[in-house]
Amino acid sequence: MEDAPRTKRRRTIAYETPLVRSTEYWFHDGSIILQVESTQFRLAESMLAMHSSVFRDMFTVPLPADEPTIENCPVVVLQGDTVQDWVLFLGVLYPKGGAHGRPPRRDASSEQKYDFAAFRKDCLQLLRKQFPTTLKEFDKVSSDWTLIKYELKTSYRDLVSLAREIGLHSILPVLYAGMLLKGYTYVEMVNILDQNGGFSATDRLACLTGYANLLKQQLITTFAWLHFMEESSLTLPSETCKQQDECLAAVKTIISNFFLEWRPRVRAFAPWNDDWGDDLCLVCERKAKKVFKTGREECWRSLPEAFGLPKWDDLKALDFDIE
Repeated sequence: MEDAPRTKRRRTIAYETPLVRSTEYWFHDGSIILQVESTQFRLAESMLAMHSSVFRDMFTVPLPADEPTIENCPVVVLQGDTVQDWVLFLGVLYPKGGAHGRPPRRDASSEQKYDFAAFRKDCLQLLRKQFPTTLKEFDKVSSDWTLIKYELKTSYRDLVSLAREIGLHSILPVLYAGMLLKGYTYVEMVNILDQNGGFSATDRLACLTGYANLLKQQLITTFAWLHFMEESSLTLPSETCKQQDECLAAVKTIISNFFLEWRPRVRAFAPWNDDWGDDLCLVCERKAKKVFKTGREECWRSLPEAFGLPKWDDLKALDFDIE
């Protein structure tokens, strides 16, 4: 004898707290209702089970005969979730357009919680590409967020919080550096961290410590070719320079125009500025570029430590395995 179908008549639910139905994700052919805070979503069990091992296991458990329903659909209350996270995630699960290149957003925490493995893997891979661990890859995306069209990118706090929450530690150095490389002064950085609530004490300390460390570090790495020291120790002019006085004057002008300002800024990974070589001879310009390139790479290698983080290899070892 076949088991009684799950759609048999059950008692309905009466809620004291006013509930609202999602206007976007209430499908008439849905078979399950997910309640997040005071919002309900009517969705297809098959879609959730196909992508989530958590929901797949949940749906294998037989429902009691008197399980309360709404429009013959069982109701699952998701404690601790937010409507915002689920609206963002359902926009991915039920895309209105193509899903290619979708941005990793705060809903990645829901992807992890309910083990939407394929979506979560895609999200983490995009984050790793946008905030890489190598200088070569960083140079491809450093001018703008070319892979992530993130509506809150003027504030990094959501992605910093997300990286910690999902265990993607290797993107933290570039996330922190991204704020500093916008050219903020120390006072501006403090104001930004204060105004954009949500940064933990750990992240605040890392950003401000990194700011001070990178200001010092860039002078002895990326910009070592200028050597902000006495003239006898200058990298330039080169020993084979045939216009020593002119190139020395050019170096002093570069230092004066670009670096001796009362509002010091982090420029550790800025690209070479062609204006710097305008008044240098070809020999000195080539040497300056070589020292600049080598110093920039050296500064990158020590970037995590500037923020009080482990070295690159150790950070990558801490990352959650997505393979």
